[in-house]
Amino acid sequence: DGAQAVPHGPVDVQALDIDFYAFSGHKCYGPTGVGVLWGKSEWLEQLPEFMVGGGMVERVTVSGTTFLTSNQRLEAGTPPIAQAIGLGAAVEWLEQLPWGEIREHEARLMNQLFRDLNTISGLRTIGSDLNQPRMPIISFDIEGCHPHDICHIADQYGVALRGGHHCAQPLMDAVGVMATTRASMAVFTSQEDIEALVVALHKVVEVLR
Repeated sequence: DGAQAVPHGPVDVQALDIDFYAFSGHKCYGPTGVGVLWGKSEWLEQLPEFMVGGGMVERVTVSGTTFLTSNQRLEAGTPPIAQAIGLGAAVEWLEQLPWGEIREHEARLMNQLFRDLNTISGLRTIGSDLNQPRMPIISFDIEGCHPHDICHIADQYGVALRGGHHCAQPLMDAVGVMATTRASMAVFTSQEDIEALVVALHKVVEVLR
């Protein structure tokens, strides 16, 4: 699952030596409704056709259908053409960014955020600390505060957060939390954005606790 990795730097699927890799367009500054699934040919060839439509059929008769043997057999129907063009443009833009400088910037912001979150009563971060490699994303909970309420109050201060299961409810169960709130950084996140987040979270505690 590369949805949270691709927006933060180049990914070499050959070096990772993985079977499949997927990411969404909207998390890497592209359109919604489009994404990428990369897979090794040996595994793609074994996948069954899961959807039928134009572009993946070799021949149709009254008695049956034969499908193409290439990966095209997995791409039935009209693709999201405009979205694919937009995603391609987003990836080209990502490729020309100065990722060394951006990673240093993100590391500084993460240090600031971890330090400032320690000033918020009842807040607990979920996941690894800064001593381990991690994306510039942080999940947390605040004792006595539902993530949806946290997001609602933060929104009033111009801060966009994500609250809930994050499409990973089994992980929530394993960690032992009902849900979490997530703050994600991007290439344009600034020190002022971090400060605004901390102000909003102090207000959350004031209102909800």
